[in-house]
Amino acid sequence: MGAVPPLREGHGDLSLGGHSPARWPRRSLLMGGLAAVLGGVLPAGFSRGASPDEADTSAAARDDAIRALPLSDLTGETRRKLMAVVERPSIYRRLPHKSVACDPALYTFLIRNPEVVVNIWQLMGVASMTADRIAPYLWKGNDGAGTTCDVELVYGSDDLHVIYCDGFYEGALLKHRITGRCVLVLKSGYSERADRKTYVASRMDLFVQIDNTGADVVARTLSPWVGKVADANFHESCLFASKLSQTAEQNSSGVQRLSDKLTKVEPPVREEFSKIAAAVQQRAALRDVGTAIQRR
Repeated sequence: MGAVPPLREGHGDLSLGGHSPARWPRRSLLMGGLAAVLGGVLPAGFSRGASPDEADTSAAARDDAIRALPLSDLTGETRRKLMAVVERPSIYRRLPHKSVACDPALYTFLIRNPEVVVNIWQLMGVASMTADRIAPYLWKGNDGAGTTCDVELVYGSDDLHVIYCDGFYEGALLKHRITGRCVLVLKSGYSERADRKTYVASRMDLFVQIDNTGADVVARTLSPWVGKVADANFHESCLFASKLSQTAEQNSSGVQRLSDKLTKVEPPVREEFSKIAAAVQQRAALRDVGTAIQRR
């Protein structure tokens, strides 16, 4: 990874993140920056079309993602709005899989509290986006580049998160304002490797539906751009989660002090973040002790 921008914290530097601000990718259409950190995770045995290192836009991958939706656990209204998008998407893409070392509890926390990630990026000076929680599972986001949207976590479990976005884009890329919706299907699985660290193998399926007249033309125009940006966001976000986990292992007190600086995050969420950071270091210490004993 490239140089990590330092975040001034007390009398020292707490380094978080993956790349310098100049290289941080712009957030993608209808994701509003909020969903960029949300990765699903690929356990062994999932069906595959394209190589894990490649994006997949095939009908087989799309149908596989639709089958993963927990429709029986959702309300009728939620089922209708999800299916309206996933059955008739203007753009569909299964992003390249990504595997990183990350504490599972921290990973899940970041998925369910994207305003924490956005506020950290703001403190680091690498993002101009906003993410405001307006209900327990609803956020209003602006990516600073023309996209405004509401992002709703409609389902969450240890191995699956489903996110629904509704918003618009009005910026330099297109002449006219366009509206649309987005569904993200995020699968989760975790494995421990020889180094005793837990790894998260991430998978994200992206469905975008565009409303405007000439949506097919707009989709053909946007698809390469959306795909490229979404892939980059997903990659960078997974690396960020891994880096944050590593930092918590080595300097949980610094991450706990960082939580106090997240002024755009509600106090209960900040407190939970601080507790998780402490627990990450404790689990890492126990892991290291176990590793040392095994080597004797």
